[in-house]
This record gives sequence, structure tokens and C-alpha cells, in this order.
Amino acid sequence: MRMGTVNFGVIGVKGIGRTHIDCIDLIEGAELVAVADIDESVGKTVASQRHVDWYADYERMLERDDLDAVCICTPHFLHAEMALRAMDHGKNVLVEKPMAITVGEADRMVTRARRRGVKLGVVYQYRTEPVYSEMKAIIERGDLGPIHRVLMEACELRTQAYYDSAPWRGSWGLSGGGALINQAIHCFDLLQWFVGRPVRLQGWIGTKLHRTEVEDVASAVMLFENGAQGAAQASVIDAPPTIRFEICGDKAKLIKENGPRLGLLETPIREFIERSNEVWGQPRYKWAEVTPKGRETGHVAVIRDFAEAISEDRDPLVPGTEARASLEIVNAVILSHFKGEPVTLPVDREEYARLMMKLSGGKKLRSNHPAEP
Repeated sequence: MRMGTVNFGVIGVKGIGRTHIDCIDLIEGAELVAVADIDESVGKTVASQRHVDWYADYERMLERDDLDAVCICTPHFLHAEMALRAMDHGKNVLVEKPMAITVGEADRMVTRARRRGVKLGVVYQYRTEPVYSEMKAIIERGDLGPIHRVLMEACELRTQAYYDSAPWRGSWGLSGGGALINQAIHCFDLLQWFVGRPVRLQGWIGTKLHRTEVEDVASAVMLFENGAQGAAQASVIDAPPTIRFEICGDKAKLIKENGPRLGLLETPIREFIERSNEVWGQPRYKWAEVTPKGRETGHVAVIRDFAEAISEDRDPLVPGTEARASLEIVNAVILSHFKGEPVTLPVDREEYARLMMKLSGGKKLRSNHPAEP
């Protein structure tokens, strides 16, 4: 790293990679020095527009001594392999969600980052949104008290044209799933950030309205490490879309639909249930609107934080150790569905890898890197 500037390379510039490039341009202390893409026409065009070098082979880019960090913006099945290669070259890695297809791959990424002494961050930009930051603050302040029950809906719409435009999205081997791993994983990241991690769940998936291998609807019931019970649904067959959280604690209920609302109880639930003499009694409550504070959001906030994490030698906003939690939930829902029974977390890494190989017909591209303890 030179003179406080973090030099970035971006791997994959057709889609979300363009967003990364645009954001790097906006960040003081970050500079784009190279891009890599196997599509020569796209790669050369972007490189020319940004006055940087283009590489058809991303590993050639990784050999640069002036490269501090790489953003991995490729299809899911390439994330783990590219991240491991980059870390072997001593580069800090910011990878788009999901960090990998299986949690076993995520384990190897986390281990490699620790051994190589580099940063591993994952793009979960929902955490930068003021509404979710304020919800996290409310929970951490203890305004809800102990959490008893949670609901999550991450239901939106994707057309058949969406899958047809990039066939890897509908492939078990290349994407690792559908609505769960590509869309709802953002909300599962928030759910475990708010409530903690599940320890057991039962999941179901289905493909209702799309011509694709992977699921377009999914449901799960969960038991969390703190004893809370939860339910979650995800889909890409909903219109209008619904992104909703309901978090019920002993002292208040936090609901997020359009804007968040906080239902404050005069008497905690546990106390009211034990002490009230009313057969049909209900504790008094009042609704309070939650006003999030303005802040920088989205990819620019995530990439700025990652650059600062490198400069300040601290963890990024969502380090790999945290990011694998939402991936593990997604893996667990899929595994539970195909087993037809509840599964306990941590997920059996080898069992899930075998399932993915079976679903993909053995076609999934596999990392050349051996498993690490």
C-alpha cells in the first residue's frame, strides 16, 4: 500500500463489477489500477475508459506488486476459487455475496485469510442502510428485552428473462441455489445480525413458476441459539415485493415493513403473563416511529469501509467469519429439504458438498485448493 492509497483490481466487469468500479472512483484513498475479465471486448473497453490495465487472466493481474485488494464480482461458483488464489498472492479480498456456494468453501476462505494475514470482506450492503442500522441499535440497547419470536419475509420477483439472460443463475452447480442464495441471503444476514444464529431448522424449497433447476420459493422454521423461535420465507415469485421483519421481545415488538415501528409495552410480557388477573388481559402499549439517521449507504459505503479497514488494520464491515453465517443458513434450508427432516447447525460440510455434487450432476467447478483444518 502506497502513501495511504489502497489500489484495487476488479475481477468481472460486466455486471456488479461496474458498480464496484464506479464506487472506487468516488472514494478518497482508493484507486482502481486494473480490471480482469475473460470477455476481451468488455474488459478492454472498461480498461480504456478508466485508463487502467486489462487482464484476460485474473491470475496475471494478481502478480502485480502494486495491487493491494481485489473485488470479486463473478458468478457464484468462482468466488471461493478466485478468493483463495488472490489471498495466496497476499491480496486483500472483497467478494460479492454469497462468499461461496458451500459453507465448507467459506471455511477455507476464512482460514486462508487468517494464515495469509489479509482482509476478507463480503458485500452485504443492506447493513449500511439507516433503517437496519437503527434496528440493530434498538436491539443492542436492550429496548426489546429478551427476544422470543421472529419472522422474516424476503419475497420479490424475478422474471424468466432474468434467468435466461445469465443461465448460471439457474444452475445448482454454478449458482448454488436460487431465491435463497441470490436474493434472500441479504435478509438472512440481517436476521442473524439482529437475533443471533440458528442452531436447528426445518426447510422446504420449491420451483413453482420458473423454468430453472433452482428454487424460486423457500420456507424455514428455526430455533435460535438464544432460545427464540423463528420462521422465514423467501421467493422470487411475489409482486408487489415484501421485505419484512418482525422481532418480538419481552419489552417491545419491532416491525419493519416500509418504515420500522416499535411497539413499546408498559409491562414486560413475562411479568404481565405471570401477574395479570385479567382472563383476556393485554398489556398496554404505544407505537413509536423509528427515525433512522442519514448515512452513506450501499456499495460505496462497503467499499469505502473495506479500504479503511486495510489502512487501519481492522476488520471490515462484514468479515468472512460473519458472512459465512448467512450462507450456512441457506445451506441448511436446502439440506433439510432434500433430507426431509430438520438439520442441526453447524451444517455437516461433507454432507452438503455431496448434495451439491449430486444436484449439479457432478459438473460443479471445484477448487484445486485442498481442505484446511
